[in-house]
Parts: sequence; C-alpha cells; structure tokens
Amino acid sequence: MRNKLITTLAAGLVLAGGGVAVAQNVIGTDGGPPGAQPGGLTVTQCGQEALNVVRTQNAPAVTSAVAPVVIPGTAFPFAVPDNASRCVKVLLTAETSCTDSNANDYCYLQAEIDGQPMNPDGLGFMAIDSEDSTASAHAYEWVGRVGQGNHLLTITQRVGNNNTILRLDDWTQDITIKG
Repeated sequence: MRNKLITTLAAGLVLAGGGVAVAQNVIGTDGGPPGAQPGGLTVTQCGQEALNVVRTQNAPAVTSAVAPVVIPGTAFPFAVPDNASRCVKVLLTAETSCTDSNANDYCYLQAEIDGQPMNPDGLGFMAIDSEDSTASAHAYEWVGRVGQGNHLLTITQRVGNNNTILRLDDWTQDITIKG
C-alpha cells in the first residue's frame, strides 16, 4: 500500500511538472514580438545621493491610449552641472488594473529621460499588468545615467488595445539622483 502511494505521488509530481511546462509554453510573453528579445545585463555605477524626491498620488487616473502618454504628475525636470553626470533612479509603485477589452491584453509603463527609455528598457513592452478585472499592487524601478544639461524624467503609460482601460491608483514615485 505504501509503495503504491509513493508511486502515485511521484507520478503526480511528474505529470504536474509537465503541465506547468506546457502552460508556460502556451501562455506566451508580455505581448511583445515573439522570439528572443535583444538585450543583456546593464550595470550603472551610482555614487553618493545628491537628491531624493518622493511623490504620491491618491486620485485614480485612467487611459486607453495605445501610444505612450505621460502619467500626470510624474514629469520631473532636473539639471546636471557642467562637466558632470548623474545616475538617476526612479521607483514607481502603484495599484493597477487592466480591464474591459474582452481580449488578452497588457498595460505598459516605461520611464524615460528626455524621451529615451531608462533601463530596463522593455522596447515598449514593459507590462505592469495584464487583462484582469481586479486591482493589485505592482512596481518597477528604472535607472539611467545622464550628462550635463537640463533633463526631463517622465513615466509613460499605454495599453495594447484601445478598448482596454489602464487604471492607475494610489501611486508613489521615488526619484533618487546620485553622483
């Protein structure tokens, strides 16, 4: 009896593992193009903290924009002195939901400096949420290094299908500028 139980449990684990492998293969990616994505490990050296700004927003906002639009309140202008560079880190935590299209869709965010993506750069496919009617907490952190001059940090949002609604609520943006 005991050997039969052990054999049955072992068979169940093998079958469950195979089921997970099949599910992982069928589920797909974040809505981006199929196949291997370019990129690799990026290391950004940061120095001493020079500035830290934390913003919070409690009012909900919604978008159905397919093209990236700046999340209201996330634009942050800053300047880097002549002959200097700065490491910029931004963390965004938020309650999100991605709903209403009746399709398997994704909702995306991307941090940018001067219109250029910060790292990690998901090539336009950094999904913060997927089609689901429930709200839940999510977060991303980005980093980049910029040279002297005036700069503008923004966080953009978009959906994959204009029938989808991205609801962004109760967010915190933590911006750190380091030497």
